[in-house]
Amino acid sequence: MEHCNAKQSDILHAAIAEFAKCGVMGTTMEQIAKSAQVSKRTLYKHYANKDELFDEVVELQLNTIRRLKDFPYHPNMPLFDQLKLLAKEVIKLTQNEDYLTLSRIVIIESMRSKEAADRVNVKFTDCEKGLTGWFSYAEKAGALGELTAKTAGTMFYGSIKQLIYWEQAIKWQPPLPQEEIELLIDQVCHVFSFGLSPKTINKI
Repeated sequence: MEHCNAKQSDILHAAIAEFAKCGVMGTTMEQIAKSAQVSKRTLYKHYANKDELFDEVVELQLNTIRRLKDFPYHPNMPLFDQLKLLAKEVIKLTQNEDYLTLSRIVIIESMRSKEAADRVNVKFTDCEKGLTGWFSYAEKAGALGELTAKTAGTMFYGSIKQLIYWEQAIKWQPPLPQEEIELLIDQVCHVFSFGLSPKTINKI
């Protein structure tokens, strides 16, 4: 929300709260205006309809993920150590309640409406390039063997999300204890770095 003015920020916060409580379909623009304590005229000045507000919610979620695009690759640092740092950064960005709330809104709306799902997919396709940032550098350095940056990134992030993220986002489970998170990170990074070791790659 860095580029929003105060009124726009109030509207977005209100929309997120109402979407989380009632769903996008069950929320009216009147509800959002009332929750944001703005007039309907002010609301429509910034957002013509709920679709525009939903797109802004998606954009907020993507902005969190985009922060991973500049995560540096170090050619002289062991893959395991780099993957572990990357995993911790992913978890730090996606384990807070604001991100989980945005995730639930986006997931539910995408399942309800094909049109919404198509808009989300377009945005996430563009964002995917940022997600593969570290893996793109690793691929150019020859550290991924036959794997492409896209495939490696999908496998790595998918493992972390399956073990940690989905339990909270979909099943509303409480966060795992920190020691359990650390163990899961170690296990994922060990498996991944072992699979990318030269001895293993040569046997494939």
